[in-house]
Amino acid sequence: MDISWIGHSCLLIQSDGVRLLTDPFADSLGISMARPTADIVTTSHDHPHHAHTKGVSGNPRVLAGPGEYEIGNLYITGIGTERDGERKTVNTVFTIQTEGVTLCHLGDVNQVLSPRQVDELSHADVLFVPAGGVCTLNTARLAELVRLVGPKIVVPLHYRSEEVAVDLEPVSEFLEDLGVGEPEPTAVLRITDSNLPRELEVVVLKRTV
Repeated sequence: MDISWIGHSCLLIQSDGVRLLTDPFADSLGISMARPTADIVTTSHDHPHHAHTKGVSGNPRVLAGPGEYEIGNLYITGIGTERDGERKTVNTVFTIQTEGVTLCHLGDVNQVLSPRQVDELSHADVLFVPAGGVCTLNTARLAELVRLVGPKIVVPLHYRSEEVAVDLEPVSEFLEDLGVGEPEPTAVLRITDSNLPRELEVVVLKRTV
């Protein structure tokens, strides 16, 4: 499968002809998605920077909130986590199983997960994490969560960019807390069940729009 980064928490995952888009965002973020086409859209919570489904073409099926879904060759599970803010809301962590690989998108998780929730995520091969430390777990707690889940690949999202109109921490803060250097960014993450690394690898993606 091929995974590319549209920006912020938005990814395009292409697997066996199915296009899944995560957390689409409105132009108010300061960058544009350029109206991508998708068959499936997941939204972690109801915010214009994470649930702008009107900006997606292709009449996709929208998954919002906890549940289990089987669409084509994708088996998708949404796990609800508490989210503090002006009012308590639910952040949905989505796991996506396809081609023998399990992906996990943490959305805007900002509360420490329970042991049971961590256990539910411990089968994730690739973990997509909000690494900007604002409105989400701080970078030290996020690094600890990564260690508890134990993925083979971690991909930081939702961090500072000159173009993004949200004050976030730079990705370097999270990488320092994780104890790794900053890798050379790549445009596309290509994954198969046979090319997963044996030890934790950090992949930083370049925006493709």
